[in-house]
Amino acid sequence: MTFYGTPVVQAMSGLKTTDGPPRPHPGKTPESVARVERCMAENHGCIGEGGVHEAVVRSLVYISMGGDGVDERAFNALCEMRAGYSTLSLGSFKKTVREQFFALRLDQQAALDAIPTMLFAKIQSKDKSLSVIHRVASAAGKLTAEQDRRLAVVEELFAD
Repeated sequence: MTFYGTPVVQAMSGLKTTDGPPRPHPGKTPESVARVERCMAENHGCIGEGGVHEAVVRSLVYISMGGDGVDERAFNALCEMRAGYSTLSLGSFKKTVREQFFALRLDQQAALDAIPTMLFAKIQSKDKSLSVIHRVASAAGKLTAEQDRRLAVVEELFAD
């Protein structure tokens, strides 16, 4: 008891050493809930921001969400496209992918509805971007029925 009864050893082993309230359980605190709601409100306002690159990435993320995810072939095709058509660094590209994924998770319909505005008055870019989307989406092989449906939705958005 001399050693194991000391408050330090009991605290290290997770035993209660005082009669006070236990350590708060990690999870939802009012502060964390308020922070998450504030971040969601800020991100919801940014859903329509971006250009052609963001619209293409958002479209590809949307299509891939309809399947089992992205495999290596699609990722390699996307990296090849990024290197050939874009001046984005790999870090900026990853940030763009994360932002577009979160935009789709936050409000999928609003994120899809914003794509035509992101492509505003860029007819050549629309055709080129749609061919990039087709190439990357089909790089892994045949698309699932859900991915085909999502690709059709994206094609309609690019036609507007």
